Amino acid sequence: MRRYRWVLLGMGLWLAGCAPEYRVYELPAEPLGRETRVAHAVYFKADAPQLREPDPSAFRVVSDTPGVRVEVLGCKPSRARRPQQQRRLSVLIAWDQSLSLQETDPERRRFPAGERLVNDLPNDARLALVNFASLGDSYADYDVRVPMGSTKAQVIDALQYLNRSDFSAHGTPLWNTLCYAIPELLANEPSDRERWVILFTDGQNETAGHTHTEQEALQVAQQHRVKLVFVLLGSEATIPTYAEVYRTLEYLANATGGSVVAVEQAQDLREAFGEVLDTLEYAPCYDLHLRLYKRGGFRRGETVRLRIQATGGNERVATLRL
Repeated sequence: MRRYRWVLLGMGLWLAGCAPEYRVYELPAEPLGRETRVAHAVYFKADAPQLREPDPSAFRVVSDTPGVRVEVLGCKPSRARRPQQQRRLSVLIAWDQSLSLQETDPERRRFPAGERLVNDLPNDARLALVNFASLGDSYADYDVRVPMGSTKAQVIDALQYLNRSDFSAHGTPLWNTLCYAIPELLANEPSDRERWVILFTDGQNETAGHTHTEQEALQVAQQHRVKLVFVLLGSEATIPTYAEVYRTLEYLANATGGSVVAVEQAQDLREAFGEVLDTLEYAPCYDLHLRLYKRGGFRRGETVRLRIQATGGNERVATLRL
């Protein structure tokens, strides 16, 4: 079914065109005067990743249409379809192979879940897979199992190899893996492709050697236009600093237009990787509830152009057709 969803998504985007503006949808008719309209608008979290549980006062919405005044009535976290017309993906899968997984996923349920994810990715996606840390005797941040441009079958073969392999004894170098694997495997991808990292882990950043910071990892991802998606397995019982780990991953994901999918039990990983597919199609956003006023009323078919900006965030343009 997911393959059909990608086909339908492509058809829908082709029909919709490639407008750079955000869409705004009018709510069903309410008993309001002809001078008032109510609408919803989308503001993506990637445009203001520093926001935490904002209230309506965090958003400034101004109309470029003369005589129209806008009031933000409410906001709530949501997801909205990504606005690109044609979507071609380059995906780097970064796979935790650390020793702690012997306890958190003893039945190795992560592997069939990961294989299903790979199978359900678009057929024209370019793929690569690394495991971190290295399985070698000497320390390395990661091993490249299959290079960028590999087929689904090659990635699945690599996952099956890791399933048969032992664990790494070199820790969980999350930030080093992002800082080095992105330039190595994603930086030279064609400019018309979306660049993604899907990183699975069950722990916090740990390495015996030099470690980069999460901020440096974010800078590398943003420099190369990479969206970060994290699948986090664990809880406060298995990760002592779980709340901090989750907040850090959430910040990196929001700042790049990705997401965090968190589960406590390995038995839920299949569903978690299914949510990753949804993330590739939909982006985290704020759903803004707006009220528009215009003296003399709105004409049927009238276009209203809005500029939306959150505190400390980027300004975006939205168009409402009445």
